[in-house]
Formats: sequence, C-alpha cells, structure tokens
Amino acid sequence: MKTKYFILAAMTSIALASCSSDEYVGDTSPTNTSQEAANDGAIVIGGNAGRLTRATQNTGTVAEMLDHQFKVFGVKSVSSTWSDVYKDYLVWDSQTKTTSNPDVTGTAGDQNGWEYVGAAGTYGGVVISNAQTIKYWDYSATNYHFVAGSPYANFTFGQTSGDITTATVSGIAGHITANPTGGSGTALTTNPVYIADPVNVAKADFNKEVTFSFRRQQSFVRVGVFETIPGYSVSEIKFYTYETSAWSTTPSTTQNIILASTDNYFNGASNATLNVSYDWSGTTPTYTYTYGTGLSQAKNWYGGLLDGVKATTSTESTVANLYGTDLDMASTGYFTVVPSATALTAQPILIKCDYVLTSEDGSNETIKVTGATAAIPAAFTYWKPNTSYTYLFKISDNTNGTTGSGSDEVGLHPITFDAVVIAEEDGTKQGTVTTVTTPSITTYQSGSVTTEGVKYVKDKAIYLTVANNITGALNTLTDGGTAVGAVQVYKLTGAATEADLQLADPTGTDLFTLGSAAATVDNVTLPANQHGSFTPNATGYYAIQYLTTAADGSNPAVYTYKVVHVED
Repeated sequence: MKTKYFILAAMTSIALASCSSDEYVGDTSPTNTSQEAANDGAIVIGGNAGRLTRATQNTGTVAEMLDHQFKVFGVKSVSSTWSDVYKDYLVWDSQTKTTSNPDVTGTAGDQNGWEYVGAAGTYGGVVISNAQTIKYWDYSATNYHFVAGSPYANFTFGQTSGDITTATVSGIAGHITANPTGGSGTALTTNPVYIADPVNVAKADFNKEVTFSFRRQQSFVRVGVFETIPGYSVSEIKFYTYETSAWSTTPSTTQNIILASTDNYFNGASNATLNVSYDWSGTTPTYTYTYGTGLSQAKNWYGGLLDGVKATTSTESTVANLYGTDLDMASTGYFTVVPSATALTAQPILIKCDYVLTSEDGSNETIKVTGATAAIPAAFTYWKPNTSYTYLFKISDNTNGTTGSGSDEVGLHPITFDAVVIAEEDGTKQGTVTTVTTPSITTYQSGSVTTEGVKYVKDKAIYLTVANNITGALNTLTDGGTAVGAVQVYKLTGAATEADLQLADPTGTDLFTLGSAAATVDNVTLPANQHGSFTPNATGYYAIQYLTTAADGSNPAVYTYKVVHVED
C-alpha cells in the first residue's frame, strides 16, 4: 500500500491515502497524523475513503470514489466563542500544477491533484459563489472542529452557538422491493454518499494534519440459494412475506428471495434525507444519524428472482444461478441498501419458503416441501454503513418443512439456509451459516467468506449459536450432558448429511467448548452461555449435535444436527 500526501493550496494540503486489492479500496488508518505542515502555520487537512467494497459503484482512486470533490466545514474556539474558519469550502480534484497544488516530493508531476483555493466559479462540476482562501492556524484558539461530506451539494451543515452540531444529508437511496429485469421499471439510482468522522484539534496538535476518515453511507446486501440434495434438483422455490402479525397464508407469486422481520425492520428509498448529530463531548468525536423524509419501511426485503435453483455450491461462479436477477442488482449480486439507523435495535431476519424437488433419475418424481423456516440471529442482521453482507441459503436433506398438502408430518429433513456477513469496516470478512431446522443452528468463522461464498478452514475457531427458528431468540447451551440445550461436536470419518446423522449418531472426541462469558469476534457480540466454539484441526466433515428433547425413560432423546465442511 502506498500513502500519498496531496497539496491543496500554497500552504495548505489535503492528504488522501489509496491502495488497491481485489476486494477493498481505502485505508481506515490515519495518514501520518504527526507530520508537520510543509510550511509553518498552514492548516493541513487530510482524509481517506475508509473501507469500500470493489463491488460497489464509483470504485477506483479516492478521487473517483468521492466523485472528485467534497465539502468541508471548520470552526475555531477563541475565548469560548466559536467562529467560522472553513464555511462550506469545496475541495476539488485538479490535475493542473499551481502554487496551491505543488509537488509533494520534489518530483515534477507528483502533486496530489487536490485544490481548494480559488475565485468564485465552477470547480469539479460544483459552483461556489464565494472565493476560497488559504487558512492558517490561530494560536489564540483553544481548538478547532472540522466536518466533511461528499458529494458537496448533498450536505447542509447546522450550527448551535457557532459550533457545528448537525448536518442534513440528501440523496440517500437503497433497494427494498423487487424490480424485475423483465418489468417496466428502471434501475434504482444509488449514487454514493460519504460522511466523514468529525475531527477535534486541540492546540497541542496545531500545525499537524487534520485527518478525515470517510465512509459510504450505504450498505450492500446479496442473497443467494444453492442446493446439495443427491439425486434431486429444486425446480421451484417461493418465499413467504410477513404480514401484520403473522406469515402470509400462501407464498409470493414470484420467485424473489424474501427476507422478513416481525417489525418494519427494513428501509428503502430513492432520495431520502439523513439527519446527522455530531457529539464533541468525548475524547474522540462521533456522530449518530436518523432518517428524515423519503424513507419507506417494511417487514420484507426482496432479493433477486430465481428461475429455479441452479447453483449446487456456495461458490457458484454464475451470479444469476446463485443470486438471481434484478434491475437493482450489481454484477456481483449486491444490492445497495439503506443502513440500519444508529438507534435501531437489531432484529432477527426470518425466512419461510416452499420448494419442489424433482428427481433426476428419470422417474420425474416430485416432492413439494412446504413452510420451511429459519431465523438468522440479530447479531448478524444490523446493516452498518459501508459494509457488505451476503446471505446464502443451502437446501440440503434436513428441513423443518412438511411434505404434502395439509400434512403435519415433517418430511425429508432437507433445507438449510446459509447466512454470511462480510466486509466489516476493519477489513475482516465475517461468515455465518444458519440451518433451517428446529431450532436453527448458526456457525461463524472469522475470515470465512470468499468472493462468491463461504469457506471454513482448519485450525481456526468456529463459533456457534442455537436460535428459535420462529422468533430468532437465542437458546441457552450446555457443554454436553442430558438436558435440553446440550451441544457436542464430532469429527466425522467421511462425508455425511444432516439426515444421515439421524440414522447413525456421531461418535468420537467431543470438541465443543461452551462460551461461559460473552465474546466479541470481529465486532459481533456473542452472549455468555448462548454460544460456544470448536477448532477443527483437520479438513473434512464435522457434526454439531444439539439435544432438542431429553429422554424420559420411555422415549429416546431427540437431536438436531448440522454438518460443517472444513477445507484447507
């Protein structure tokens, strides 16, 4: 990774960091905050673009991601009175060398390309009505407050007693309803909007650069389905919506994948406003946000439309086979979505579906599975800004759905839904796998997400939780024993399915360790006694065994199983 310092004015500069990789662009770490200004007394403003997935729009250099411009507002405190320093200053991208954009290292042509000093006019496609001048540190001030956002026109900053306290941000857009490729609609416009963390500079840090850290105020979600049932294909799958207080009585007439919640948990918009509140009280300033006008809220979120289930692995390379199609979907399967509001309490995401199995042995036998359900725990459902999430549904030979119209008999035991969460702001990749069983077993391993799907590896802890498949509430676990909630994990001698384990209990050394204290893994908090872990020391198949019904003397114990495949 190479860090560059970009001179903005004759004595003032903005430093932006850039790097490239297959998956991320940006650098969340400050850019040399101890660097002295190139010229004594000049205010040096820096920034970086934070973590961005390359699957989103506007990828490339920092200038490209910020659309070649952003707005800066800065104030200073003198004798406890705040006054403006940078009042709605535009910073624009310019490749012309000037006295305010000189060489950084002394090599001709090595200027950063960023400019902010100029007369009233048009720069970087943005019109400014007032001239912008060079700024210097005022040592009669006790401190400065700085905020920033991009695009320039989307931000209106507010003040209280001269200090910067709020911002109104426009142009927030995100997918929520189906937008079929064969329909009459057009693709949702979801241009990037970036908010910088607020920066407080005390006198001890005058003459050092002021570093902005931008993050995109959108999230990215993709939802896919694949099947692994030997001898069968899934010729049709339809999901249910959640209505006022219960599931719909019949599935959706389309084949769009649907994520559901019991509350209006999902947000969508074409041009909503965001209300930002800045908090300067702590050591590190922060901001929170709520949504203003233009937001739609719903219990259901629609993914792509599946023309049958054609993917047979979690790493299917054809996007349409795994994630379906939709006008709002990127080429990688991601939708741009509206993040969860700061104060929103995370809710479980629920899934219910019917599907048809068709035999591939030439008999054309079909089996309809009805009402398979699962719940993704709330720990993995809070959509943070500038973060990507992938939820994969795996149909296998273990299900809590019924077969046959009006039947109460649970059939084949076939469907598990994989839920994957990736691209947290610290650059880690988070992956979870949730079974559609009673109850739902969720496994999680840090760094398990590949470009297409999820892959568990040996010699690294795999965490697990068990949740009510209807409500998503986490169950209390125990390390072995004969009471309901007992968990054991075994290494299998060969490949097996969840249905296989109902016929032959796994044996061997129990690898499970109960999490008796709360654990935080890659920013996901797992509650005490409601999670556990095991560390696979070899490749192969591992069985998670959960006791759902204890033996009572006349009836045997009943277990729910989940099989995890571990690779190199």
